[in-house]
Amino acid sequence: MDIVSVLERACERHAGRPALSRDGTTIGYAEVGERVPVVAGALAKLGVEQGSTVGVCSPDSIEAWLCIFATWRLGALPALIDARTPDDRLGYFVGDMDPAVVVSDDENRPRLAEILGIEAARLDDVAGAGGTTTAANDHDKSSPLFLSYTSGTTGDPKGVVLTSGPVTLGAACIAERLGYGMDDVLVATTPVASSFQLVASAMPALHSGAHVVLAAGHTPGEVWDDIAAHDGTVLVAYPLTLADVVGLARENRPTHGLRLALSGGSPLAPRIKRDYRDHLGIPLAESYGQSELGGFMVLGTPGDDTAPEGFAGRPLPDRLAYVADADNQELPAGRVGEVVVAEGFFGEYRNKPDAYAKTTAGGVLHTGDVGVASAQGHIKVMGRVQEADAAQRRGGFLREVEDAAYDHPAVRHASVVLDAAEQVRCFVELNTPDTAGSEEIAQHIRARVPESLIPAGVHILPTFPRTFSGKADRLRLSSLHGD
Repeated sequence: MDIVSVLERACERHAGRPALSRDGTTIGYAEVGERVPVVAGALAKLGVEQGSTVGVCSPDSIEAWLCIFATWRLGALPALIDARTPDDRLGYFVGDMDPAVVVSDDENRPRLAEILGIEAARLDDVAGAGGTTTAANDHDKSSPLFLSYTSGTTGDPKGVVLTSGPVTLGAACIAERLGYGMDDVLVATTPVASSFQLVASAMPALHSGAHVVLAAGHTPGEVWDDIAAHDGTVLVAYPLTLADVVGLARENRPTHGLRLALSGGSPLAPRIKRDYRDHLGIPLAESYGQSELGGFMVLGTPGDDTAPEGFAGRPLPDRLAYVADADNQELPAGRVGEVVVAEGFFGEYRNKPDAYAKTTAGGVLHTGDVGVASAQGHIKVMGRVQEADAAQRRGGFLREVEDAAYDHPAVRHASVVLDAAEQVRCFVELNTPDTAGSEEIAQHIRARVPESLIPAGVHILPTFPRTFSGKADRLRLSSLHGD
């Protein structure tokens, strides 16, 4: 199984159906099938061949995805340069990617030229509809698929070359677990450069013939407009965006055709799941994966009432994931240990062999996450391995404080971090300003967590700081101390 074969089959089977939409423009599967070989021909003229790395720098766009599909067709590796990457980080990412060719939207071409001296090809020229030369399919299950980067919480982000066969299988398992079908419209709010976007919407849609609406960068109100305009059925987002979107629903009670929401990127507070059930009448499935996987190791099943609160879901069939002891042996349900993956993971970190050897010591992928399994096999992520000793001394993990803060009705977003003095700090953003004070929220938390976990301070922020990919900026929060 490889993704280009899946793409070609989807374009034939669903020729009359929409494939991709962005800001009022939609192209169908038939047009995707016609244009991808032509875009591949344009890339080949630029010197792209089997095994090349192609840098793609653009916000979410139909043209960016056509360029990715065409790169796959050539047996080359798409390396996504997130258009929101800060100037001082561009050099690291592009240097690590070492692309043979860079393709960019017009807005970012001057940045690439000024900062890195790169003369990028125009995305509109490469992926536009005016070409005539086509390129043959040179992709198989062993071909490179995506250059995915870790978050970099413990050092420079590490790049992982994902290959077509395992990720294509993983995407099929995701589509099946979530029941994706050709009548689904996936409103995808995460950026094109995110591996979560790849495996939560883009690739599963090809398996199922679903329609993907590219909504990254849109405000919560605009996301609701996307849902209404395209009759969206599945909302795909990070937790902060999910909280923002359902927050508007609490106020406006919109009419919608959503049947499901999907979360990823970081653990999800149980309160947000309850909000989707209570205010929208739909399940919110939680995924747990890592950049190294090109898929999820754990995924919630819509309608599964056996999952205890706070647990993400069960492992997927293509990834053997479990909670392990120090010898990589599976622990009984209820015992805390590291989450490991025994099969279905990547083969190397790009340019970092020592890091790969450490991460896969003992023949398993060490996720670096501490978790616990339920008797039914669901897995809950508690925190990072480096937190474990401190958590044992404190009598619990910081996630417990965060979940408690989210349970206050005035709180929209919450994040709990350690400051420079290793004190617990809780930061929140309110649904509506001035509807609760720091002391009220602190009392709420004190009633729900052990004394040893009570924060040194609860700090209310007007807006929550986010990384350029849309997640909570915990590094920035850990440096803040004021209200």
